[in-house]
Amino acid sequence: MKVLEDIRVLDFGRFIACPYCGMILADMGAEVIRIERTEGEEDRNTGLLGPHGENTSYPSYARNKKGITLNLMNNEPAQEVLADLVRVSDVVIHNFSPAAAKLMGLTYEQLVRYKKDIILTAVSCYGSDGPYANRVGFDPIAQAMSGAMSITGYPDGDPLRSQVPWVDYSTALANAVGTLLALRHRDRTGEGQMVDLSLLGTAVSFMTPVIAEAEVLRRMRPRIGNRGCYQGGSDLFKCKNGFVYISTIMNTLWARLLRIIGHEELLEDKELFNDFQRYEHRQRIDPLIQEWAAKYTVEEVQARLEEARIPCGRLLNADEVFKDPHVQARRMIEITDLEEPGLDPMPVCGIPFRLSKTPGRVETRAPRVGEHNRAVYKDLLGYSDERLTFLKEKGVI
Repeated sequence: MKVLEDIRVLDFGRFIACPYCGMILADMGAEVIRIERTEGEEDRNTGLLGPHGENTSYPSYARNKKGITLNLMNNEPAQEVLADLVRVSDVVIHNFSPAAAKLMGLTYEQLVRYKKDIILTAVSCYGSDGPYANRVGFDPIAQAMSGAMSITGYPDGDPLRSQVPWVDYSTALANAVGTLLALRHRDRTGEGQMVDLSLLGTAVSFMTPVIAEAEVLRRMRPRIGNRGCYQGGSDLFKCKNGFVYISTIMNTLWARLLRIIGHEELLEDKELFNDFQRYEHRQRIDPLIQEWAAKYTVEEVQARLEEARIPCGRLLNADEVFKDPHVQARRMIEITDLEEPGLDPMPVCGIPFRLSKTPGRVETRAPRVGEHNRAVYKDLLGYSDERLTFLKEKGVI
C-alpha cells in the first residue's frame, strides 16, 4: 500500500520550492502530473547540463511524476483543458507570483469554480498578500531579506548567502506538510482550501530567535564564519589530512573534550563555566583545540571524539558524499536509469524520511516533455484523437 495512492496532484512547479514538494507526494504514492509549456520549462536546462541535455536537478525533482504540456497564458482553449484536469484532481500546486497565477487561471477563486473541494498549494517569494505580494524573487532574496545573510560569513568580510538553497528546500517541505494538513481537513469536512506559503515567511520563521535577540536583548548576532555562535569549542578544525567539525555544547561535552585534548585544568576556570562564557573567551580555547587536532589525522580525531560521544563530522567534498558508507546504507542518494543508450545512471536525492509501514519508493525517472500527454488527455480525460490534434495545432498542448 502507498499512503497517497488515491491522491492526484497537478504540479505546475518550477525549480525547487514547489517541485520538491511534488516529488515528496509522488514518492509516497500520489499520482503527480507535471505540467509545463509545450517547449518544456527552463528548470530542465538551467545551469550545468549533463550528457542527456538536462541539468542534474530536474531528474530528482521530477522523478515518479507523469509529464504533460499545457500553455495556460491567455489561452481560452487551455482554460477548458485546465478545468477538466482540476475536476479529476485533488490538489494543484504552483510557485507563481499572485499576478502570474491570476493570468493563468490558477488562483483559488478560479480553481474552486471547477471543483469545490480542490486544494491549492501556492508558494511565492512573498505570499499572496501584503505590500510585496506582486514582487518576484528567489531563495537568495529571502536569505537577504530575512536577515540570514547578515549573520553568515566572516567578521572581516561581506555578508554571504548559503550556496545550498535552504529556503527553497525548507519551503518545499512546508508545502508538503501544508498540503497533507489540507487533505486531512478535507477528509474530515469535505472542504478544500488554499495553502499559502512564501519563501520569506519560511526564512523569517527560522530566523525568529536571532531577530528576538536583536529586539529584546539588543544584541546583533555577529558573523563568525564556521564557528558556533554562543557555544564553546564548536568550529571546523584542521587535521593532518583534512578537516573535522567538532560541536561541543553543554558542560558535559565540554568536560569530555578537555580530557581528550589534555587541558582538564580549564574545568575550574571561572571564565569558562558555560557556553556563553566559552564563546566570549573563544580566543583562549579554540587555539587549544586546533593545536590538538593538528597532531592527528581525521580518522584519529574522529575515533577519539566518537569514543567520548562528542559530536563530530568529517568535511566531505561533493564527490566524496556518494561514496560515504552511511549515505549508501541509508539510501540518501538513489540511482535512476535514464533509459537512454550510452548514458550512466543518474544519482537523485533519496526520500528524506522513512516510514516503517508505508515507505515511499523511487520507481520512475523524470518524464520527457509531454511524455504522458496521450495517457492523461486521452485515457484519463477521454479526449478524442481529433481533439488532441486540434489542441496540438493550436499550441495548447
